[in-house]
Amino acid sequence: MRIEVSFWGVMRRHAGAERRVLEVGEGADVGTLVAAIDGGAAMASELERCAFAIGTTLVPRSHILSEGDEVAVLPPVSGG
Repeated sequence: MRIEVSFWGVMRRHAGAERRVLEVGEGADVGTLVAAIDGGAAMASELERCAFAIGTTLVPRSHILSEGDEVAVLPPVSGG
């Protein structure tokens, strides 16, 4: 399945791109997609703390993906 991944905030810098299209097997979940994102150790560490959304809905890593889903990778934010 082709899944479009968009990176927000610091994750965009780690990914080196705003978007990527990844191929995952039928029945893959968000956790499988996350494991397929290649971005080095710094990115892998940050991915552990990220949230994921499809459209405007936050989804858990166990969410089963469908062909053509667009998954947003959302890093934690803080303010002051």
